[in-house]
Amino acid sequence: MRLTQVVQAVLLIGAAGSVSAQEWATHKLIEDGFRANFPGEPTVESVTYESEFGLQLPGRVYRAADALGEYSTTVVDYRGSKQIHDERSSRCRAANGANQLDGDSCQNSWEQEIIGATDHAAAKFLTQEGVKVTQYGMYFIDRIMGRHMQLTNADGSRTYAGIHQHLGRLYIHQATVPAGMPEPILFMQSLAWVNEEGLAIRYLSLYSEGYGEWEFPRSERPPFRLRDMDVSLERPAERMPPTPPGR
Repeated sequence: MRLTQVVQAVLLIGAAGSVSAQEWATHKLIEDGFRANFPGEPTVESVTYESEFGLQLPGRVYRAADALGEYSTTVVDYRGSKQIHDERSSRCRAANGANQLDGDSCQNSWEQEIIGATDHAAAKFLTQEGVKVTQYGMYFIDRIMGRHMQLTNADGSRTYAGIHQHLGRLYIHQATVPAGMPEPILFMQSLAWVNEEGLAIRYLSLYSEGYGEWEFPRSERPPFRLRDMDVSLERPAERMPPTPPGR
């Protein structure tokens, strides 16, 4: 590390230590189902989040900062998204489709919305102008799957982010620190999920929103249908029973 960076780090640490109101503590945000470390009491802002398919979803951003960086956890409520997609599709069918002639264009994209929510949030980080991605990959906390990324911003600062989905909510946990500063581990590794009593949740197997218990290879496939595409697209499909275990 260069001498100037060492001096900068010492000054920042000294400044942070002199602000007693910013002492780090664990905060339980039971209303939004998580807990995390913040320097001081985080501020809370109600926001509207635009989903991949254009839904305007309610959310809250918990923010705090000290001399070493800026920290935030964004919680987006996707639990009402199915109803919104159902209503959107129903209105489309009532109008005989987007072209007012048929209803074939009235696709209900609710499942894609949920499955792709984590990647949609990640894309907002990855497509920022001047950002260099130095790490990106699958990540889990307490067995809840998600994405983790590290970015170098145009001004040399560093952003660290973890994105997860749990029980109908999307969590975007991120920190930005000045150039040359170490990874904000105290914040990034503090994220956890809590129940209504504030008790921490840790799954025994991998949790992935919308998929149920993760298993590979699957001993039993979900029900499916078979169709002879060479004979006719209109031939009734035959519903097949689940595959017996071991096959």
